[in-house]
Amino acid sequence: MASEKLVSLVMPAYKAKFLKQALDSILKQSYSNFELIIVDDASPENLSDIMAEYSDPRISYYRNKQNLGGQSLVMQWNHSITYAKGEYLVLAADDDIYHPNFLKTCVELAVKYPHVDVVRSRVEQIDEENNLLGIDGILPEFCSKYQFLKYWLNATVFTCIGNFMFKTAVIKEKQFIDFPSAFGSDTASAIMMAENGIANTQAMLFSFRLSSIHLSSSKGKLLEKLAANTLLFKWLRDLGYPRPTNRYDLLAFSQTQWPHLYAKCKYDYYNLVIKYMPFSKFNLIGACELLTRKDKLLMFARFCFDKLFRRV
Repeated sequence: MASEKLVSLVMPAYKAKFLKQALDSILKQSYSNFELIIVDDASPENLSDIMAEYSDPRISYYRNKQNLGGQSLVMQWNHSITYAKGEYLVLAADDDIYHPNFLKTCVELAVKYPHVDVVRSRVEQIDEENNLLGIDGILPEFCSKYQFLKYWLNATVFTCIGNFMFKTAVIKEKQFIDFPSAFGSDTASAIMMAENGIANTQAMLFSFRLSSIHLSSSKGKLLEKLAANTLLFKWLRDLGYPRPTNRYDLLAFSQTQWPHLYAKCKYDYYNLVIKYMPFSKFNLIGACELLTRKDKLLMFARFCFDKLFRRV
């Protein structure tokens, strides 16, 4: 039965600002068979004071002796999930919000599609005051790894990590994929876990917060983003999916080969990194190592035009 399945919500925590909202949203879940594991990454913000306000026996609180996220955010993720005892696992963030039926719906889908290793909730994006900023696309209730890759490439789905529920044994074995500052790690880890397909909620049951203190919302760490973009698209290029026989999978397969991936790689190099560089750093276009020489020259011309006329 669905209610018998223990879910571990593991929260690597560092920031205090939205922590209480995140915790309260989890404790208000309509599905009650879960454990909530907080792993304080040696935060200077006294998270223990916030945790002292809670007495729910489902909560466990651990504090790292030293900060791991400063070395590697994904190292902290993989360390944190070692505490999980549930059959399923959610890697929660300390600033996002779970809607009351998130767990109930995800567990029901896990029971309906027992062969999948990952369930995905649709996502809405919110700001610091919980105002709605954007909404996710709609995926079929079940789709194959080929189709999920296609939906990601088409930007049908918004990418984050907290809206997924994974089989604990599988994610512990495979581990979250480590890219610099975790840029692209959510994308690669979700695609990796979709090897046996992915089940998807039809309702938006997760709110991803875009804020000034959120790493993925920041226009900083541009060198890390540049390196991570290269690593992500090398990883995608080398996925090596076999050619499928299902006609829908075959279409998705044909539309996610390297020429299609390359177009997004080029787009992301520019729109996530290069256009935010100061003019003095134009030479970093040369570090976009997956681009052809022609595309690097075209990117330089666009960079100069934007700096001179668009004030990007």
